[in-house]
Amino acid sequence: MPRSAAKKLSNRRSYYELTFTGFIFGGVAAFVFIAAVNSQTNVLFWALGVVTGALILAAIVGNLLLTDLVIQRAVADYGVVGESLDVHYRVTNPKRWFPACAIRITEARLVGAVDMTPDGYCLHLGPRQSTLVMAHLIPAKRGIIELREQRVSSSFPLGFITRALHVLRVKRIIVYPRIGFLSRQLVARSRTFVSAGSMTSLRSDGSDEFFSLREYIPGDPIRSIHWKRSAHTGQLVVRNMTSNSPPTIVVVVDLRFWATTHNGLVLAENAIELAASWICRGLMDHFSVGLQIPGNSNLTPTMINSSRSQRQVLLESLARLDVAAIRPQTVSPNFEMQSKYAEYIVINLKGDDTRLDMVPPGCAYTLLSMDDPNASGWVMFHQPTPTPVQSTATSRSLSK
Repeated sequence: MPRSAAKKLSNRRSYYELTFTGFIFGGVAAFVFIAAVNSQTNVLFWALGVVTGALILAAIVGNLLLTDLVIQRAVADYGVVGESLDVHYRVTNPKRWFPACAIRITEARLVGAVDMTPDGYCLHLGPRQSTLVMAHLIPAKRGIIELREQRVSSSFPLGFITRALHVLRVKRIIVYPRIGFLSRQLVARSRTFVSAGSMTSLRSDGSDEFFSLREYIPGDPIRSIHWKRSAHTGQLVVRNMTSNSPPTIVVVVDLRFWATTHNGLVLAENAIELAASWICRGLMDHFSVGLQIPGNSNLTPTMINSSRSQRQVLLESLARLDVAAIRPQTVSPNFEMQSKYAEYIVINLKGDDTRLDMVPPGCAYTLLSMDDPNASGWVMFHQPTPTPVQSTATSRSLSK
């Protein structure tokens, strides 16, 4: 057997299952068999043959339905806790004559916490046709969800026997924490969120606005020389310019005292959701955003920017964060990688155990403790509308 064919067989396994109706039907068949053997009545033997033939017919038809059926899964790489994630299944029936009926598609051996497992249904798919089946996945916790096996089954036509096919196809989905809307009272506590957009930075060596005058240094461009001032003083003087840069915030999630805090894990998850909401609000207002997680053994991204990929990088760090692995030891931050002109949003669990060792000296900061009586109203989450379990698109013929 070729190696590719052996690998294909190892990724697929199929079997038969007896449904509840099949158990009842099997009990009736056993009763008819016992009655026929004891009485030696021709009518009972004829009934036993009909019952046995029905079981054999259900097994043969169920096998024909799933033979050569092709299932392709399409799902996003990222999701959000509590929000529906669409899972699309492309079902193709390449057979020439035999249709596929009552096909159910689910996920087996799913790893991760979910509130809704993908469950799609295709009522009828003609020969050489293809259709799109939509299912929905709702994550229950942040982290990683792993879809391991696709389960394709059918109990057509009698419902006694279910023919099931499992196809190994691994897909990892990173689940972000819940993202909500920050209240106006909370945003007003920040010194940076006065207005969105760019502002003049306090750093020189830009090219947008005038900052100061300084002496000429060999190598400075000639066009930067302030000729009028140079003629007045008799020495070459150049203009020192600044650049317009967006406001900068660094979100610090301090969970180092979770083990000694009452309901520490619950408050930690609330702090992570608050941090995710701050990150998305800042990037939506075109701010430069950074993230710091003291006590975390995993690498935390130290880059501060407002690019499109920054949201994905920071939220993925929060999604993969293991609260149980955070230790309360003092962390020496690398202030060189941070902005000296940023405002730090420090989120901790208890106001009594506040550490500001992650804030560079002289930087503005806003302290938010999750044990604050008003903490429950800081973030408002959208309540998702009920999502249908499954839907089937119109089938179309395959191109020859």
